[in-house]
Amino acid sequence: MKIAWTGGLVGFVPEHCDLRRGMRRTVAKFAARTRADFVYGDSLHTTDDRYEEPMQVLRPGWSPERLRGHNYVGDVVFATEEVVAAAGGAEFLSALSAHDRSLRLSERAQRHERMARFLYVADWRHASPGADVVAVREHCLRLGITGACEVDGASAVRVRRTLTTRPRVAVIVPTRGTHAQVWGRDRILAAGAIASLRATSTYPHLEFIAVLDHDTPADARREIEAAGGAALTCIDYDRPFNFAEKVNIAALHTDADYLLLLNDDTEIVSPDIVETLLSYFEDRDVGLVGPTLLYEDGTIQSAGHFFNPVPYDYYRGHSADIPGASNMLRVAREVSSVIAACALTPRLLFEKVGGLCTKFPGNYNDIDYALKLRMVGKRTIWTPLAACHHFESKTREPVMKPADVAELGARWRDMLERDPYGHPALQRYQFVWKSNRPGQRSVDEAVGPTAPIASK
Repeated sequence: MKIAWTGGLVGFVPEHCDLRRGMRRTVAKFAARTRADFVYGDSLHTTDDRYEEPMQVLRPGWSPERLRGHNYVGDVVFATEEVVAAAGGAEFLSALSAHDRSLRLSERAQRHERMARFLYVADWRHASPGADVVAVREHCLRLGITGACEVDGASAVRVRRTLTTRPRVAVIVPTRGTHAQVWGRDRILAAGAIASLRATSTYPHLEFIAVLDHDTPADARREIEAAGGAALTCIDYDRPFNFAEKVNIAALHTDADYLLLLNDDTEIVSPDIVETLLSYFEDRDVGLVGPTLLYEDGTIQSAGHFFNPVPYDYYRGHSADIPGASNMLRVAREVSSVIAACALTPRLLFEKVGGLCTKFPGNYNDIDYALKLRMVGKRTIWTPLAACHHFESKTREPVMKPADVAELGARWRDMLERDPYGHPALQRYQFVWKSNRPGQRSVDEAVGPTAPIASK
């Protein structure tokens, strides 16, 4: 281990890493300008073929949930002398695994910053983030996070938190009473969504609120009511379709602790989906949590939203088994937004920020909501530990309306342009983590070797 001292910072540089020329001074200037007390950056990784271009590892902004899953910040990090001393001292920290060291330093730091520069060089064997399950268990103990830490191969640790309370959850299902074919069988979508959750979920404290158009067919209404039984409240809605307004009205009819927004064209995959989503709210700065959304055929519909600068769903259409760039789909992580087809949020927080914006009747109301949460200091989390089918386009054609796009841009242009979980060197208008550099290597780094041929 090499220790790099510069400008009141301590850098930890493992033997297999080499700082790039001038980086000590660059990091010191960056930390002084940003007031950062914990700094990490990008890296280059050489192969055995000296004529082959190095692999680039571009890292997202600060994501504490992701760091619990694996050491995405890289093997080389810098921290102020005060943070290093509080975390046990340079000698103690230098003897730890890179993941353990990053966790301990991050716990003591107050301002974590990613420097969008290539900080160090290592060989290709150190390109993927490492994971230390023992370090994560100790980290969780220090922070009071209760749960089980599971090893996912050699690349990730999945933290399954223990839910310590049993709050009431109101499941809000806006619907028109639509009929559709799902897996070859005709169903009334809302009835199927409610029946699936009631039959499959292991969580006992659920109530249901269905907001039905006033002209919902009588047979559909009867089936929806039968699916919900005594746990269901039905509300009539006599205005033109507006998903956001329907959700807001439903929220006024409950005093439940949490609201689970659920499209009628959904069916849960994970029996413990409610417990899993609720467990992240053990951290008080979490405002919204969403699961992996899957199409009817089992491929990914969304692994969270990515602003690039227009909103995209991470890895839409890819196999559910794909690890993603730097194994990003194997671990829970902060995202800029999640789809409201299945998303959980505290009711009081929903009320505090004004609920969903009715200027977005169909699209982008979830993005607008997540950005409002960010403005009040709340994080949005996507988790791979729970999944839900979303039979998108069963109830409407997924067409973006220019007026919606313009309204979103007018409200949030700066945030759309600078996604904190993106990177300035990423190729714009792409739904995968892909660098600006052209060529097959860039694609491979973005989607991984298990990507379907159609994506290459």
